[in-house]
Amino acid sequence: MERYGRQNMADRIKIQAKCPACNKSLMDDQNPVDNLESIKLLVKIGRKIGNLYLSQIYGSYNKRFENVDNIQGVIIECSCPHCHVPFPMYYQCECEAPVIGLGLKVGGVIKVCSRNGCKKHWLEFEDADHAFRLFQTLDETGLL
Repeated sequence: MERYGRQNMADRIKIQAKCPACNKSLMDDQNPVDNLESIKLLVKIGRKIGNLYLSQIYGSYNKRFENVDNIQGVIIECSCPHCHVPFPMYYQCECEAPVIGLGLKVGGVIKVCSRNGCKKHWLEFEDADHAFRLFQTLDETGLL
């Protein structure tokens, strides 16, 4: 029997994200989600601006909002908390919201739907070595 099933492996990956514009880390150890440092995004919902803290565990949908309301179904405008550049939009999700991309520390991109509550997200690598490095660093707990 395999130690990790295909689906279980993805649920144990920790994502270290960075801004694709300024290359600064988006990781925040002051506002943990799932008892780990979170991925911090500057967000705009309606006329309010605040922060969104995402779980770094791939497959976890846990998140926390700060200074903005957690409104299910709304499209969230996201940008870097350092340089304030909006994250690039790649295409539209099947829910018709823009899919944005964050850089991965190991190389590659995590693409996520910008609609609050949509669970669509993808890891993409142009270089197979980047994907190999991500999986190679898994420790005995299944986390990076």
